[in-house]
Amino acid sequence: MKLKNILIRITAIVAVVFTFLSCDDDFDSVGSEVLGDVNFEDKQYSITPIAYSKKFERVRTNNLVADQQGAVHSNLLGVYDDPIYGQSVYGILSQVQLSKLNPSFGTNAVLDKVVLSLPYFSTATSTAPVQVGDATETATTYRLDSIYGNQPFKLSVYKSDYFLRDFDPESNERQVYYSNDIDPDIDPNSGFKPEVEKPENLLYTNNDFVPSADEIIVTTETVTDTGETTTKRERLAPRLRVELPDDIKALFSTWFIDKQGSVELSNANNFRNYFRGIYVKAEPINNNGNLIYLNTRDAKITLHYSFDETTNGNTIRKQDKLELNFGNTFINSITTKLDGTLSNGQPIAEELKKENQDTVNGEDNLYLKGGDGSYAIIDLFSGNVTNEKGEQENELSFLKRQNWLINDASIKFYINQNEVTGGDAEPERVFIFNAETGEVLLDYFLDGSINTDIPLVSAISHLGRISRDSDKNGEFYKIRMTQYILNIIKGELKNAKLGLSVSQNVNITTIIDNTPTNKDDSEIIPTSSIVSHEGTILYGNGAGVPESKRLKLNIFYTKSKEN
Repeated sequence: MKLKNILIRITAIVAVVFTFLSCDDDFDSVGSEVLGDVNFEDKQYSITPIAYSKKFERVRTNNLVADQQGAVHSNLLGVYDDPIYGQSVYGILSQVQLSKLNPSFGTNAVLDKVVLSLPYFSTATSTAPVQVGDATETATTYRLDSIYGNQPFKLSVYKSDYFLRDFDPESNERQVYYSNDIDPDIDPNSGFKPEVEKPENLLYTNNDFVPSADEIIVTTETVTDTGETTTKRERLAPRLRVELPDDIKALFSTWFIDKQGSVELSNANNFRNYFRGIYVKAEPINNNGNLIYLNTRDAKITLHYSFDETTNGNTIRKQDKLELNFGNTFINSITTKLDGTLSNGQPIAEELKKENQDTVNGEDNLYLKGGDGSYAIIDLFSGNVTNEKGEQENELSFLKRQNWLINDASIKFYINQNEVTGGDAEPERVFIFNAETGEVLLDYFLDGSINTDIPLVSAISHLGRISRDSDKNGEFYKIRMTQYILNIIKGELKNAKLGLSVSQNVNITTIIDNTPTNKDDSEIIPTSSIVSHEGTILYGNGAGVPESKRLKLNIFYTKSKEN
């Protein structure tokens, strides 16, 4: 665990200790007259927050780091049909790095083959010995992780001519790229598309692509120093692995073999400007497809070549390879139709327009969609209550005057089952955060169930998993925020607006400082929302919501009977 996280946890624990000591002080007036719990009673107080939705114009998608292990996140590729919001199409644009700079290909070098490898995420489920000739090998059966849908899509791979900068020359900060940079909705000619999809740079096309869980067997022949040919068999985890055709091999020979000793291959900066990247494009077939997370960290194009080597007067052909590894900069392009409609026929896109969201009184529905979608804004304490004098008082001010020992505070976000198709398409997790700073709530760090290995069951005390009914349809998500509410009431935290988003991995707590086209309207978006694809609709606080499903913050507390 990183030092930063350790320090935050220590700070959080110290804060809890001082909080409980403070609470003890609050009850000093009861003193020695307390016998057991005779002078105390447990009660519940409910607050109706104001809640509405916020649609993203675009989201930052370059280098979406980091899980708690510090790994760069994978990239989505393919077509996803959300039963609520409509279809999203994901592509990948990546820089390419040489495995060795200023490569020497030797004498009479010939490019023998060019292999494209795009690994999937998979889990080995079983192994078995298999006989191959006189040898025994171990065959592995795999299950693909993170694949959604089973229909084919068209896959195309291009050599990109768009230069991806590492740093913005104006600010000298990390260059920012957005989900619609490649194919903007408003003006397609203003994006990268003309530079990344040149027909003459098309390297590979698969008109019927569906990822396979099959193990890949690779056979390689090499020549030893004595001129003897040996054969090696290798078993690889599932991936797209294809040998590119001869006409493409000829292009790579021109781009690399013929450039031996050139300035273009001499250093990393020159090479990035020379060979500017790879674009992997997905297109739906008959409006269908599938979506998969690619392990882009291990994606590569391998150039296998042979050359003459003379030893003791004997010349033999030797083999070697040069790898073009994906990275250092990745961009996920996301194009979402957002053409879903509600049961009353109202387009969701209309509902999500800024001018149609009631930010003062709140909304009936809260629209949560990953990727370039939307999340909910929650204003916990914005109204007034009638106090003990019959006067109107700010609710938070009222709560601060009460001498309560808060035992628990939580919100249930009920799923609008009239609008949501239940089942596997529903997101298992949602993620709450400070919408003004991007920070997670203190309760996150105090959650003893954080599991860095299995995100699905991590932090379930604070960020409860979806609760399903007997039909396996989602009913609600429960968010426990006891420490956060306690600190607000005690005046130790600002009453900030909160954000609620879908999440594929609640262990990813980084945020993206997003800048829409209107640069005066900045946004804070959790990385875990951007790398998610699913969506849902939750009930808000509007008058049209059934009372039993209406959004409420429930505070359970203990108070002195004398107060």
